[in-house]
Amino acid sequence: MKEKPFILVGPSGVGKNTLLEEVFKKYEGIFEKKVSYTTRPTKKFEKNAANYYFISKEEFVKKIETKDFVEYREINGHLYGTCKKELMRINDAGRIPIIECDTQGAININKTGLEGNFLFVYPQSFEQLRKRIGNRIETEEEFKKRIELAITEIELANNSVLFTNRLVNDKLDKAVD
Repeated sequence: MKEKPFILVGPSGVGKNTLLEEVFKKYEGIFEKKVSYTTRPTKKFEKNAANYYFISKEEFVKKIETKDFVEYREINGHLYGTCKKELMRINDAGRIPIIECDTQGAININKTGLEGNFLFVYPQSFEQLRKRIGNRIETEEEFKKRIELAITEIELANNSVLFTNRLVNDKLDKAVD
């Protein structure tokens, strides 16, 4: 690949999507977010190839067998993955692919030997993160799962040499720069 993918990692609620929206505005035409493959059902507002590439479990397994993915995971019974062809499509269009994934996904990408620029995004504070997660969640059980996952993600990032680039998302314009 001509340009190394930019791998953006951080816990749910840290502001990755907001950060990306601003980056796309400020650096228009330089980056493009990859579209993941998934086996989960399409939601009413989603469109194939815009939000995800929706495929069957059988198709997904074939892609695993042919080593088409740079990373994949099962989450809540559904498979999600980043396909090499998608990264090449973006790169061939002259843009830098952005892969937004969790910490384990980033570790898996690194294991494949794909060179990338890995950035871990931290919340401005744990209290702020709790508040943002709480605003998104309807049940106490789901809230606890998301908080536990956020703690695990931060601990993994803190103990990994993979994330040489780290960012505290406390001021949006500063974080975008």
